[in-house]
Amino acid sequence: MKIKINEIGEEITALEKSEITAYAELGKKILPELEGEIASEFAPFIDRIKEIGARLNSLKTEQAALEAEYERAIESLTCFFCKTVNLEGSVFCEECGAKLGEKPREFCEACGTMNRPEQKYCGECGAKLSPSE
Repeated sequence: MKIKINEIGEEITALEKSEITAYAELGKKILPELEGEIASEFAPFIDRIKEIGARLNSLKTEQAALEAEYERAIESLTCFFCKTVNLEGSVFCEECGAKLGEKPREFCEACGTMNRPEQKYCGECGAKLSPSE
């Protein structure tokens, strides 16, 4: 019986979300057509919708920036050689001992091909190979 109660509760929640979505879609279609004709009693709702939209855009921008910063941080902590993600502040890989942030000269930044250590240019794409840092 408890399972049935939970199933009904989940269906109610899903239907409520669908109803809200349908109202939102309806409002988005009608609002631009009626914006100049809308009674003053609806003005506070329209203002609130605009405030929410601005806040959503601001949060999405902030989220994207934080995600990019997080990805850069993880990349700087990931060992090029063994792919271990190390603790923040580590200078050397805790798994293989390689210096973090170093890539071998033979790794081509342009195409990802591994070359011989003595090569100055990539054998695959011709890009100049950078010395290890």
